Amino acid sequence: MSQKILNYVRQPTTLIGLSLTVGALVGNAMGVLSEAVSGTILTATLPLWVSDLSSQAKIGAIEGVLISTTHGVAASKKTETPT
Repeated sequence: MSQKILNYVRQPTTLIGLSLTVGALVGNAMGVLSEAVSGTILTATLPLWVSDLSSQAKIGAIEGVLISTTHGVAASKKTETPT
């Protein structure tokens, strides 16, 4: 379990999301950033908290479909004989 958490925290997008979140909260607490700007930054960081591994799995599935479709089309063209 702890290995999964460490892998999640080591991902670049998680680190960027964490740094932006901490920066927005500290900036708001110190009075450097307004609540509107802090809220905008926090809202923008939400996609960064999604695991890279889940998006890699989706991309892998899409690639698999594209590869099998490409091979299927190429195989059907090879078996056709010109008339």
